[in-house]
Amino acid sequence: MTVVFGVIFAIGLLALLAALFAGEIGDIGDVGDGGLPFLSLTSLAIALFGFGAGGLGADFAGLPSGVSIGVGAGVGVALVGVFRGLLLPYMLRQQSNSHFGRASYLGMTGRVELPIEPDGWGEITIADPDGARVRLKARTEESATIKAGAQVYICDVDAEYVRVVAIPALD
Repeated sequence: MTVVFGVIFAIGLLALLAALFAGEIGDIGDVGDGGLPFLSLTSLAIALFGFGAGGLGADFAGLPSGVSIGVGAGVGVALVGVFRGLLLPYMLRQQSNSHFGRASYLGMTGRVELPIEPDGWGEITIADPDGARVRLKARTEESATIKAGAQVYICDVDAEYVRVVAIPALD
């Protein structure tokens, strides 16, 4: 059994190294919204590595073959659980950045820089959540032109424009 555990360990180790250098290749059984999304090739490589390592360790400790197989299976399942349950969520959280998407501009107020015609577009400036000045192309559904210097409220965001409404001045 030592040879079998050694081969499985080597296959798992090579697959882990390939995933490390080539990245995640795909999911097994992940068809549409169904399937088994937790069963990725990386998870399979971790399971093979754990099974081989646990089985080799138990075999070297002189345990019977049946117990070695059980230990290997337990170590493989435990490693997949630790990777998918603890390490992967932590690493995914570390990938986030401080850049703000356009959706974060929804509900903000800004100032018109280029007048916004009813059937055209203009330009506004806002301060993003970090305080940086951002220039945005803007459109409006209002029937009158929104003049430069007017305050506006961003009520909708799409890929190219922000949709704004004028904020009436308090007199």
